[in-house]
Amino acid sequence: MTESAELQRSAEGPGAKRSALEILDPNSTLYISNIDWSIKKPALRRSLHALFGRHGKILDIITLRREGLRGQAWVIFADVAAATAALQAENGFTFFGRDLKAVYSREKSDRVSKLDGTYVPKDRRAKKRAKLEAAAPPPSTSAENPLALIGQVETTQQVPPPPPPPSEAVPTSSEGVPASPAASASAQPTPSAAAEAEIPSKILFAQDLPAECNEMMLAMLFRQHSGYKEVRIPRPGLAFVEFEDEPHATLALKALNGFKLTTTETLNLKYGKA
Repeated sequence: MTESAELQRSAEGPGAKRSALEILDPNSTLYISNIDWSIKKPALRRSLHALFGRHGKILDIITLRREGLRGQAWVIFADVAAATAALQAENGFTFFGRDLKAVYSREKSDRVSKLDGTYVPKDRRAKKRAKLEAAAPPPSTSAENPLALIGQVETTQQVPPPPPPPSEAVPTSSEGVPASPAASASAQPTPSAAAEAEIPSKILFAQDLPAECNEMMLAMLFRQHSGYKEVRIPRPGLAFVEFEDEPHATLALKALNGFKLTTTETLNLKYGKA
């Protein structure tokens, strides 16, 4: 069976018909659903990275556009604490006009399992899951077992439990690849620009942005800082971020200058002209 067929069966098969109130064990992979599937894949990955990356290191973001898997994504964090913080902060966030639904993935990603030494091949996992389900006792009603109501969490997502993340969608390139000499040279400010950048103002200037970077992506980054007002992109690659006053703008610049938009591109911030 091919990887795509197995993944689709996992998303739509019997395991996906369990109760929406199923409590999943915390792990470092989040399953994100209710995404507008019309968004281009590169822009979607960048937007998800901008939204979730502020909660911790992201190892990978998996998005697929094949039939049955559209509107879904897996965000793989380096640790459980970062995934938990992202889930609590971003579940329900309005993302391109839709409220995101975020839950823990049913299983850890293969990438994380290989790092912590718990990786088990797929065929063995399927046999193990079937054995556990066959041995599990039938669920009791709340009348038979009043304690069954204790510990239920307030989870209102009316979606089936998430499928496990794809196993072989891990990129082969390592993080932190240095930019080419030509790109580094083009990013160097001129002496006059450097002099202007030394004058603090309430407007921040971002340059050398990725082509897919849009106002919503930047707004998701800057809205966490007090005093934020708006983002303007006069042309691709450039943006102005306005705050209520210079102290708020300075705090945002110190916090986000150098933020990794992708594995190879960072946010380059300076003071703009007020």
